[in-house]
Amino acid sequence: MPAAAIRIFSLILSLTAWASAQSGGTSLGAAVDAVLQRDPGVAGAKYRVQEADATLRETQMKRLPSLTVNSSFTRGDNPVYAFGTLMNQKSFTQADFAIDSLNNPGLLSNFRNSFELGVPLFTGFELQSFERLGRLGRDAAASGQELTVQNTRYSVVESFLQVLLRQQLSQALAERIEASGAEIENARKLKEKGLVLGSDYYAAQATLGGLKAWRAQVEAGLQAAKAGLATLMGVAPQSLAVRGALSQREYPLEAEAELVASALRQRPELRQNSLRQDMASVLRRKEGLSLLPKVEAFGTLETDTKDFNGNPWNKIFGVRASLPLGDPAYPSRRSRAQASLEASRAEAARAQENVLIEVSQVYEGYKGVRESLPIAKDTVDKARQSLELFRPLYREGRQSIMEVLRAEEGLAKAQSAYLESLYDLHAGRARLLLAAGSLDGQAVRDLSQGVEAGE
Repeated sequence: MPAAAIRIFSLILSLTAWASAQSGGTSLGAAVDAVLQRDPGVAGAKYRVQEADATLRETQMKRLPSLTVNSSFTRGDNPVYAFGTLMNQKSFTQADFAIDSLNNPGLLSNFRNSFELGVPLFTGFELQSFERLGRLGRDAAASGQELTVQNTRYSVVESFLQVLLRQQLSQALAERIEASGAEIENARKLKEKGLVLGSDYYAAQATLGGLKAWRAQVEAGLQAAKAGLATLMGVAPQSLAVRGALSQREYPLEAEAELVASALRQRPELRQNSLRQDMASVLRRKEGLSLLPKVEAFGTLETDTKDFNGNPWNKIFGVRASLPLGDPAYPSRRSRAQASLEASRAEAARAQENVLIEVSQVYEGYKGVRESLPIAKDTVDKARQSLELFRPLYREGRQSIMEVLRAEEGLAKAQSAYLESLYDLHAGRARLLLAAGSLDGQAVRDLSQGVEAGE
């Protein structure tokens, strides 16, 4: 792509991101679509499919007749060469029968031009094998493209949710820091009056410092997450604004057996392994038939001339066959093809086992998140109630400022755990769909609606 076109394309993406920010930010679905449009891995997988299609067409074209044009120039005084050349040029005369002319013909030049048409009649099933391999290769490339697209979707979903997580955690910490700061300012005034112990005051300040340091780390993580997502989308991080919020969402939970069946049916890498196994089987059959003869019909039209003043034509038509005999590499090729087939079978079986393990692990993890989410939410509620109880007690002089700050810190930790659980809920749903091989466009739209509903 020309440099000017690249700059224009980048400008369009930047303007799109700016417009999204002005309208409330980029949604999850829009972010996924933007990345799929520009991701180099997705583009590469697409071109691999085109490459496989071209390879298949190339194989199919080999069934058609082929025309070959040959041209050569020779010059020599070999008696046999001279005699045959004169005959082909149809310029042989009575004088050329003289003994001296036959033994010492002198240097003779010849321009030979020919056209040869070949039509394959029987290739020992080689063309059929190559065509079958081409079809399987194209299907394998298409499966690889789908695998790349689904993995890219998941990467964008994960990056997007990471941004939401850090945004909300930073906001929650900011609220706790502001509330804690107000309480410490009140404690400072009381300390000056001798109503608050200095040790409690400074310990509370240390707790507040810990909350500030925590938020600084979260902010740094937020900037890193936004930079990663912006890089995927091809926009500047400062122009990126995301829309949505992590909230509790009742995603469906399919039966594990249903997810396993979906994975075995839809996982692109399993289809790839199955297709590679079929390709290895075709190659084994091809090598087994490699000793069969190859038969071709041909026709040749050729002319020999010494100066292009005359161009006599000769015609040859026929059928020719070639049969390899005593091929010492045949046993090795058969052995290699058989080993390749057995290896592909073992790899397919191993991949299927890995998928079954992955689905089970992701399913149990996602189910655990769903079960723990109410507990995390209840913990936040209790931490908030604890804080609300400590505040009036402190103001009545019945509790230390440290207890209030510890309650603030406890609420911040509970909120962080709850937000992490919400992240695990949405990301876990995406991971479960990826494991089942069904992280398609509709799944992304459902996830996008899930985070937008929490705004």
